[in-house]
Amino acid sequence: MIKFLFIFLSIITLSIKTNANTFFGVDKNDYSSVERAFKTGTPPLFQYKGNKFCKGSTLYMTPYDKFNKSKKSHTSGKLKSWFFALSFGHAISSYLEGEYHSDLVHLKEDFINEYIPYLVKAAENKYFTVNKWTKGGSSVAYSQYMILINLSVFMDFMDNKNLWKTGQREKIVKWGDILYERSHYNHYANGGRKQHHRWPDTVSKAAAAYMLWGFVNKDLKKFKDGYRDLMQEYKKIPADGKYHQHFKGPYAGEIMDSWDLYLENKTLGDLVIASYVGELVGMKTFTKSNKKGGSIKKAIDYLGQISSNPNELKGQDERHLNNMRADGNSWMTVYRKLDKTDNNPLVNLHLKTSEEKGYGFSQILNFSRCIDNELK
Repeated sequence: MIKFLFIFLSIITLSIKTNANTFFGVDKNDYSSVERAFKTGTPPLFQYKGNKFCKGSTLYMTPYDKFNKSKKSHTSGKLKSWFFALSFGHAISSYLEGEYHSDLVHLKEDFINEYIPYLVKAAENKYFTVNKWTKGGSSVAYSQYMILINLSVFMDFMDNKNLWKTGQREKIVKWGDILYERSHYNHYANGGRKQHHRWPDTVSKAAAAYMLWGFVNKDLKKFKDGYRDLMQEYKKIPADGKYHQHFKGPYAGEIMDSWDLYLENKTLGDLVIASYVGELVGMKTFTKSNKKGGSIKKAIDYLGQISSNPNELKGQDERHLNNMRADGNSWMTVYRKLDKTDNNPLVNLHLKTSEEKGYGFSQILNFSRCIDNELK
């Protein structure tokens, strides 16, 4: 009887495991290099040495009611999510400017004595964790991805500068973990939406957010979550690099025809960020070809071609290329760390427009040329 019961339970367990694998998919990726890196120590994401690009930043410390009464939740109200997301880069730049200029040392003091307590309070009050979808409104989860990406860079900065005081980091990690959990489309608060409802730009943003959050906290589960999202888009890239999800692809014209290249640009930019994190922990995610012969690098090579071709640009909103949009080309700093040839036409455009206008208002990796001491 006992033997029969053991066999029965084994069959049930195997059945549950098989059904779960069928539903969620079997993750056959090799994460051994990531596990080693998390055990032995990971390198800093960036150099964090002040330079001439660390200027014009502001310590934003706007209070926010986590139970936002605005109609569009995170994207409107007293403190908008995109504005909050960019505050992390401003804070880092402010500190580095104070480090770079001896007469501005007060910027470092303000960072420690004012901004960090504000951020800890935000963590305690669980800013942006109350998901509230509205018909026709922007994705709440997308807002949480933006915050997690920049918050992860901020955490890495704090870790490598040894700036934490007792208990601060733990509170912020606890808050970030809630943002992570609730950013999944299948979370109960997300209006019945499921993960498979996500558009490519949302998947790529999640990939960058989850891989970064897993990286800075040595959390393999969350890193894997992001890596699977990265692979979901990576496998779509053909040998010629024509990713074409938003630009001339299945999602073209779904929002505005003139935004097709803009959406393609920011989607691929987030894949570059995710790829960069993967490379830091030994995952070949940039030049390695998928089964179609495509790679992240090939996709960016092609993006550079169409972004500099007058015929392809007809009817397209080009403000993202000239650093006049919140989702611009600030990710090019990361790209240049992966590909040092500087041959892509987007590189010169990145250098020129960032030199002239900076990336202070970018939603992702603003002040990117400040945090990595990226000089031509």
